[in-house]
Amino acid sequence: MTVPPEIYAPRPLRHLMAWQVGPIRAKAYHIGRRPPREDRIATARRAAERMGPESEAEGDGHGLGFVVLHEGHDGTWLLMDWWAHGGILCQRLSLDDGGGFRAVDDRPLLACVWELPVIAYERGAWIRHMMRAPASPGRYLSDLLPAGIV
Repeated sequence: MTVPPEIYAPRPLRHLMAWQVGPIRAKAYHIGRRPPREDRIATARRAAERMGPESEAEGDGHGLGFVVLHEGHDGTWLLMDWWAHGGILCQRLSLDDGGGFRAVDDRPLLACVWELPVIAYERGAWIRHMMRAPASPGRYLSDLLPAGIV
């Protein structure tokens, strides 16, 4: 059975307070019609923290990354992204479809059309602030995709 394509409609993008995820200082974004509930943010942070220790194994990323909490049609997605090896973006993807966040890394999923603008912006911020001499982690962390519509 063929599933009809989803019709694109813009979604609001918001900033959340920065997260400390294990060794990673992460910018945090939210995509969804309404601002997220505090308990949803807390659940997502706990799920991201479980992924944090893995980021140390890769190294050379200055302990920096970003998180996207996306309340979509199929559930709530959590993208935990961090930089490694100077210019490699690592990601763990989780989905909460009613039973708590669970990893979906065993599937060939990366991001949806609403999350890709965040990833593209973060690539540019990494180049602007971390792939120049001198690198500036503080400027990277303060350079956020403007809130609005994605």
